[in-house]
This record gives sequence, structure tokens and C-alpha cells, in this order.
Amino acid sequence: MKDNIVTNKNKKEVTQQGSFEFPITVYKTKISENILGYIDWHWHEELQFCIVTKGNINFNVDGDSIILFEGEGIFINAKQLHQAKNYKGSDCSYISVVFNSDFISSFAGSLINIKYIQPYIDNSRINYCILKNDIDWKSVILNNIFKIYEEYNKKEMGFELHIFILLIEVWNILIKSYFVSFPNDNARNNSLHIRNIIGYICDHYMEKIELNDLAKEVNLSKSTCCREFKKYMNCTIFEYIINYRLVASSNLLISTNDSISDIAYQCGFGSTSYFIEKFKMKTGVSPSIYRRQKTSF
Repeated sequence: MKDNIVTNKNKKEVTQQGSFEFPITVYKTKISENILGYIDWHWHEELQFCIVTKGNINFNVDGDSIILFEGEGIFINAKQLHQAKNYKGSDCSYISVVFNSDFISSFAGSLINIKYIQPYIDNSRINYCILKNDIDWKSVILNNIFKIYEEYNKKEMGFELHIFILLIEVWNILIKSYFVSFPNDNARNNSLHIRNIIGYICDHYMEKIELNDLAKEVNLSKSTCCREFKKYMNCTIFEYIINYRLVASSNLLISTNDSISDIAYQCGFGSTSYFIEKFKMKTGVSPSIYRRQKTSF
């Protein structure tokens, strides 16, 4: 059960959804148990599906008021300011599936991400989608979200894979049946530049990467290089490099007996202490504990 939303001064929710390895959270909310008596305005980078399980709820998404009844749901796109209240005094509950787009995008810069994920997340016209049982494809989505909720709570063998499959099916349905009706107002003409940047990082992450060298490699100014990458990838080049190095290091921690220091330097970190700090910040545990957890079976 999740009740209170923790946000920063910009109303961005600061709660981490899931983990680095499994970036999804599934929970049930009873609105009246919130400290305010309603779910206050907030937004987050993650995508969200909600289904009303009891009562009637008034969802507000970027100024639009949507009344949903039991069994109905809503998809809320990333970065949308939203709020939920009991409607006309009813005592309401709903389930939520909140996940980072990385969960279904394969990896940043992949064809799946570039073609089927990011254009719809970036499209300012796609704020939300109301889900009711009056249309077949919406019924399938609602059914899948319920299944995800059940799988997440049962946690039987292979539940993570089943959840992934169900979400991929949901996203594919949205693309074909809903997103297709929205013009892509954020079409990317610089995908080649982005792929070249990612390729350069892939080839040189073990080394010290200078922005000047990277920009020259892709024939862009340093400012344009940073601006376009941030616009397209929703993270800075520096953040992407750190994340890439952390993924590479996690693979080495599991697959080799190399020391923590050796792995740090193999993956381009300037010092062991900096590597440990960033790794723990991302995963919640130190590299040595991560290794023990992943190799103890």
C-alpha cells in the first residue's frame, strides 16, 4: 500500500521506482489514507498506469479533469503533472504500475528506444489515455495491468519476465491503437548524431572522455552536442557515460574475479572511491555486496 507521495520543490516525485535492475513499482493506493486526504499534484519521469478498484476517482492531468469509475483506468505519460481525489465523497482505491521507460526500451540508443519508445514519450500531445472496457484494445490493456499487479504480488518463479512481456504487449497496443493518431511534434532529425555519440562512448568508456574530442568526432559544437543529446536521451552526456560505465562494471563484478579497484579503472573511473560512491548511489549497495548478492547462488 502506498499513500503519501514525496516530492521536491518542483513537485517532482523523488521516490525511486523499483531498482536499477528492475525499474518498476506496482502498488495499491487508498486515497483517504493520504495525509492530505488526496494525492497531491506531482510528476515523475516514469510512465504510469492506474486502475480504479473501489469508488470513483477524479484524476487531474495537466489541467484536464477525468472521472473514472471502478474497473476503469488511465495511462499517464512521462513528466505529466497529475493529481487524484475521491469523487463526490466516495472512499476510493486504485492500483498503479509505474515504470521507467528503460524497462521496455532494451537500452538507451537502441532501435526499440529510438523508434518505438522515445518519440511517444517526447510527444507533447500525448498526455494520457483513458482506459475503459467499451473498446477491445482498451480491455486488453486493463486486463494486462491487472495481471501485472497479481504477478508482482505473488512473485512466483519468472514473474519479472511475465511482467515484462505483459508491458511490451500493452505498449505495442498503445502504439498501434492510440499513439498513431497523434502527429509526432518532436520528430528527431539528429538520430544519426546521437547514435554516433553513443558509439563513441561505447568505444572509449574505458578512457577519460573529453567533450571536445567527442564533439569533434560527431562534427558538432560542444554546446550543440550537449543540448541535442540531453533533448533526445533525457540525460546529459556525462550521466550517460557514468551509467554506461556502471553497467559495464556490474557485468565484470559478476563474470570475473578482478578486484574492485581493477574493475573501477577498467571501466574508466578515475578512482576506486569515486566508483564505489557512484555504484552505491545507483544500486543502493556497494560493488562488493552487489557481487556477493549476484554470485551467492
